[in-house]
Amino acid sequence: MRVVFVQKFVPHYRLPFFERVKEILAERNIEFVLLYADPDPYEASKVRMVQPEWGINLRTRHFSLAGRYLYWTGVARHLKRGDFVVVEHAAKLLDNYVIFAARQFGYLKMGYFGHGENFQATTEYRLSAWLKKVMLNVDRWFAYTEVSRSSLLKQSVDDNRITVVNNTLEQSTNAHLGNNPPSPNSCVFVGGMYDLKFLPLLLDASDIVASKVSDFQLHLVGDGPERAAMDEAARSRPWLHVHGSLYGLDRDKMLAQSCAILMPGLVGLIAIDSFQFSRPLITSDAGEHSPEIAYLTNGENCLIDTGKVTAASYADLIIHYLGDPELQQKLMQGCRNSNELYSLENMARNFCNALS
Repeated sequence: MRVVFVQKFVPHYRLPFFERVKEILAERNIEFVLLYADPDPYEASKVRMVQPEWGINLRTRHFSLAGRYLYWTGVARHLKRGDFVVVEHAAKLLDNYVIFAARQFGYLKMGYFGHGENFQATTEYRLSAWLKKVMLNVDRWFAYTEVSRSSLLKQSVDDNRITVVNNTLEQSTNAHLGNNPPSPNSCVFVGGMYDLKFLPLLLDASDIVASKVSDFQLHLVGDGPERAAMDEAARSRPWLHVHGSLYGLDRDKMLAQSCAILMPGLVGLIAIDSFQFSRPLITSDAGEHSPEIAYLTNGENCLIDTGKVTAASYADLIIHYLGDPELQQKLMQGCRNSNELYSLENMARNFCNALS
């Protein structure tokens, strides 16, 4: 058996998963082939990419259409009869249509790895959503979380074809830093700087917090289209620090020194960082979150601003947290408890067990 995973690009945080899957499948005498494309300019601006030498880097053509990038790699020439091919469920990946057609004719088997739906639906075109619904019928769904499973069931996908992998990250070698006391009233934002992250709301709320908490500090870690606006904002706010993208120990130290992670908008795998470093997320239910929001429980391992979310309401939640040491300790312990539930090893085995 040969399992082929087609990835539009390989973010640095996803590589350990692929490496572990390759090891597990090799133990079961199953060949694992990773095919990956090159990121488009927008995606490349948000996160660090890697190019594993043991994988196959596809020659990629990007087409810009109505503000979106489409991908074409000609992946079919790398596929063999009988392959089990796993792809992302994304309309912009033009090779998916070729793979889906090959599956319909019995040439190979096909699986989807992903969210189950676009949880940032306001950014999705109707044609894209329609195409993905037409192509739901595949041999296996590798759903990120139970939220993804629920979405697929609502779309009439057979539950017997769904495997929940519980999407996560490799445990950081620096996670022990989270055992150290954080800097009081120091918070951090970590992620891509783009519209779904609600950075203007975070900035307005932080202005309110800074006016009421004298030693409040906010560190912004990341890059993206809104980085320039944050750099400009920092020039007139001595409590605001824009660091750009940080990786490894530098990023981990920034997480550990903070007493909370402020993410009013989209929350995804940052939830796992929160658990690993015992630093609670303060978010809101106004964001178009990724499926990893399933891991968060308000008042147990995070705080969620609910109802009509405004800069004032989000600021009140931050101020409440910063002023309540008992709440901080409770949520930090909740993060530690949640960290025990999600591991890269379990994710890789969930994926592999569905194949063999």
